[in-house]
Amino acid sequence: MNLKYSYKTDIGRIRSHNEDAVQIFKNDELLVVVVADGMGGHASGDVAAKMATCLAEAHFSAALAFASKEEAFVWLDNVLKRANADILTYAHDFNAKRMGTTLVSAIITKEFVAFASIGDSRAYILANNVLRQLTKDHTFVRELVDKGQISKQAAKFHPQKNVINKALGANKILEFDFLTLENYAIEAILLCTDGLTGMVEDQEILATLKAELATDVKVDQLVEKANANGGRDNISVALVEFSGRDKK
Repeated sequence: MNLKYSYKTDIGRIRSHNEDAVQIFKNDELLVVVVADGMGGHASGDVAAKMATCLAEAHFSAALAFASKEEAFVWLDNVLKRANADILTYAHDFNAKRMGTTLVSAIITKEFVAFASIGDSRAYILANNVLRQLTKDHTFVRELVDKGQISKQAAKFHPQKNVINKALGANKILEFDFLTLENYAIEAILLCTDGLTGMVEDQEILATLKAELATDVKVDQLVEKANANGGRDNISVALVEFSGRDKK
């Protein structure tokens, strides 16, 4: 796989500390991206996010490989269940109420890409000059949109737009979304927290991804745009670009 990748996390312009965490791990067979957005305030939200990304790192190795999407699901399921249990235990032991984290992850292999998500951090793909959100936000307002009670535009300004229905550390029984792309022909994968998507419109993100710039410069520009538009939250971006890949 001929991949270019970069990631960055930024405190933003309003928050006093960064509760996001982002990591990319790579070996000869695959690349794993993990982005998390912690909740619960100082000394709990950032801990939850780091616990999730560190657990992914602990389960990663130079020999890790998946022969099928089912094997990828089992790996993600083990990582997320362990993270969920560890966060719940920590919250109980240290009385860290409302502690938790969103998480979105991508496993990129030569044959397929697998995504897992819980919360409102997002995965996008760029293909044929079109940016498409793959993951579904687990939020109260998204449920209202799905039920036809409010429009997507109204959801952007809803007073409860930040209310998350699912997160690691929220419940003992873990539910997360899992989806795969097989025989894929895409130009880029973007994983990010709502510190980006809450500040930068999809069309502006698309324009940045399509620009003739280095991958790390695109990541920097996305973070800069979020800050220029207010930077009201922590901002985390992970970008993987494909070059020289035979389309199937």
